[in-house]
Amino acid sequence: MPTNLSLTLDNPSAVFFAGQTVSGHLTVTCTNDKTFREITIKFHGFSKVHWTERKSERREGKTVTKTVHYRSSEDYYGSSILVWGTGQESTLPAGTHNFNFSYVLPQNIPSSFESKIGQVRHVCKAKINVPWGFDKTCSQPYSVNSLYDLNTDPAAQHPIQCNEHKYLCCLWCKSGPLSMVLRVSRSGYVPGEKIMINAECSNKTNDVVDYTEANIHQIVKYRAQGKTKSIDRKVAEIKRPAIAAGDDDIWSGVALLIPALPPSKLIFCNNIDIYYTFKFKVSPSGCHSNLDYKVPLIIGSIPLREHFPMFRPAALPQPQPVMPLPSAPSTFGPTAPPAGFSVDPYNPNVPPPQPGFVAPSAPVFPGVQHYPDLPPPSYNECMFGADGIEEDSDDESGGMFAPKYASYNLSMAPPPYNESMLPPNMNPGGGMSVQPY
Repeated sequence: MPTNLSLTLDNPSAVFFAGQTVSGHLTVTCTNDKTFREITIKFHGFSKVHWTERKSERREGKTVTKTVHYRSSEDYYGSSILVWGTGQESTLPAGTHNFNFSYVLPQNIPSSFESKIGQVRHVCKAKINVPWGFDKTCSQPYSVNSLYDLNTDPAAQHPIQCNEHKYLCCLWCKSGPLSMVLRVSRSGYVPGEKIMINAECSNKTNDVVDYTEANIHQIVKYRAQGKTKSIDRKVAEIKRPAIAAGDDDIWSGVALLIPALPPSKLIFCNNIDIYYTFKFKVSPSGCHSNLDYKVPLIIGSIPLREHFPMFRPAALPQPQPVMPLPSAPSTFGPTAPPAGFSVDPYNPNVPPPQPGFVAPSAPVFPGVQHYPDLPPPSYNECMFGADGIEEDSDDESGGMFAPKYASYNLSMAPPPYNESMLPPNMNPGGGMSVQPY
């Protein structure tokens, strides 16, 4: 008869931060006595990248096309816990058995990330060592969020401003210009926030403008074997209707929501980089090229402090468990963050639980230790949804997993843009505004 096993985490949201404890229990059900060597649970954090390219070369006077594979990987931690057995053959009696486990995540580990080409994954995997047979396994992935504090990045406060124009017609049919003036108060946001867009689009040409559009793109750069591959994915968009010849279109505080996304840079990961851009576009009809403007956008996990009052807590506070710091270094050494970027060593320890303690439904957010007035976020699945992890998982869910990221809940609308919102060292005329790509 089959032996069933399943992993259950005490934190049902399955979201954690560096230095926090992943705890839960493994349930093993046997319909009769079973002989095993041991039962272990392994915690593993790693990244991997793989893509292929088709290349042609000459061989013996003929053109031959081949597929070239590019691969890279990193390990961030790996540790196994023995929960039953000694390595020698022993009998596990029939019935249902629960084995508790806990593991303290190391510091300096990257956020979870999923895509077809590259992934950063954090998984606990249970294995029953079966003598003279196939081992029985099950896996439970969990999300790790790293902290990107926008308050430590001066570029997050830089306004986005531009004043652009172009002429569509040739000399013999010259008309007025197509122009746009764009104003956004800052460049740094967290998921759940809204970018308030103010723009003036003027169509003084003889042609119709098909639409105006603002969007956010995620650019992911993968590295393997000395090669780099970039993938551009649109993550948010607002499109406005046509502008007739001679008319204007005014964007007055138009909101563009930041969806659940991993922070910029994907710190502590060396083979995957993540960047974001904000693009505003005016698209004239016919064969004319677009009038557009593109600048870097910064997505963090801790918002700018002056915007804390805009958020409301994700849920009522509840007792939280003590999260001890690691007492020994990880099996694998952590990688360093990119040059010029620092991460505050937040202490995940919290006061002891009160009587009647129950497991929390969300992790202790480390940012609250540094900013007591910061409303804690909720945790939402990545906007791209679940992806297959069959090669790393034998669980009964079919190997599908969607990482969750910190996302904030607005309690009030962001204020409208005005020059007084700019930091005092910035020129309202745009002298220190973010430069376009």
